[in-house]
Amino acid sequence: MELQINQEQPVERLRERHQERHGIHGDHAVVLLHGLCGSLLEMGNIPKALKKAGFTVVPLNIENYSASLTDGRKTPDWTEWCAIVEKRILKLKEEFKTVSICGLSMGATLALAVAARGNDVLSIILLSPVLSYDGWSIPWYNNLMHIPYWLGYRNWSYKESEPYGIKNADMRRRVVNALKKDGVAMVGAAAIPGRYLWAAEKLMGFVRRSLPLVKADTLVIHSIDDETASPKNAELILQNITAEFRKPIWLGDCYHIITVDNEREIVTNETVEFLKLTAEMHRNATSRKNLLHTSPLKDRR
Repeated sequence: MELQINQEQPVERLRERHQERHGIHGDHAVVLLHGLCGSLLEMGNIPKALKKAGFTVVPLNIENYSASLTDGRKTPDWTEWCAIVEKRILKLKEEFKTVSICGLSMGATLALAVAARGNDVLSIILLSPVLSYDGWSIPWYNNLMHIPYWLGYRNWSYKESEPYGIKNADMRRRVVNALKKDGVAMVGAAAIPGRYLWAAEKLMGFVRRSLPLVKADTLVIHSIDDETASPKNAELILQNITAEFRKPIWLGDCYHIITVDNEREIVTNETVEFLKLTAEMHRNATSRKNLLHTSPLKDRR
C-alpha cells in the first residue's frame, strides 16, 4: 500500500512507519512537489518506487498551490509556497540525516527556489523544470495575458488543452475523461487561475536570478519535445547552477508530464538511482570526515 502523508503528520510517525526500511536509505527523506494547481497523481510511480528503495516519501499539499487547496479569488504569494516547503524540511532534518526534493514542472521550479534560499537539502531532482512558458504549444500571445492582470482583470483562468502534456494517445484519452469528470487528473487541474499564473511568474523570475546560489546535487530530466517548457529551460539551469554534481537526461518520446508519458519508467528509474547515488556519496563523505576526526595522523617525521 502506498504511503499517504500530509504536511501536518508528525515526523516521528514517519519514522515509525519506516522502521522496517531503516536500512541503507532509511535515514533519507524525499519531499515530492507536484506542478502548479496539480496533485500527487502527477508523480506517477515515483512515490512507490522510492518507498520500495527504502526512502521515506513525503508528498506535500501546499495551500494556494495544490489543486485541492486552491481559491481562484485569492492571489497567492510564491514566498509562502517556499516557506511551507522549508518548514517541512526543517522538521524532517530533526529526524533524518539528509533530505532531498523531487519536483515536477512548477514543482521543480519551487525546488530550485528552496535550494537557492539556502536550505540544507542533499539533492534536487528537476523533472520538466519551468523557468519560462516557451514550449511549442504555448500561444504567441501568452505574454500579453499579463496585460489584463495589470489592468485589474484578474478573475480569469487558463484552460488546459491538447496535448495536455502527454504524447501517449491512450493515456491522453484517460486524462481528458478524468478532467471532464473530476476537474483534475495526472496532468493537473483542468484550468489554472490567472492569479496563480501571476505568482508562478514571480517565482520563475526569482529562480532565474538565483540559479548560481543552487549548490545541491542536481538531476535534470527534460524532454526535447516539451510543449510547455522548451529544452532551453533545462540548459539554463545546468549552465548556471553551482552544484559540483549535476546530471542531465534528455528524453525523446514524451511531452511535458514525463512522469506518466511514454518514458515514465526511465524517469522513475533514473530518479531512484540518482537518489541512491547521492545518498551513498554523502555517507562516504561523512565516513571520511568522521575517520579524520577520530583517527589523527601520526607524526612520521
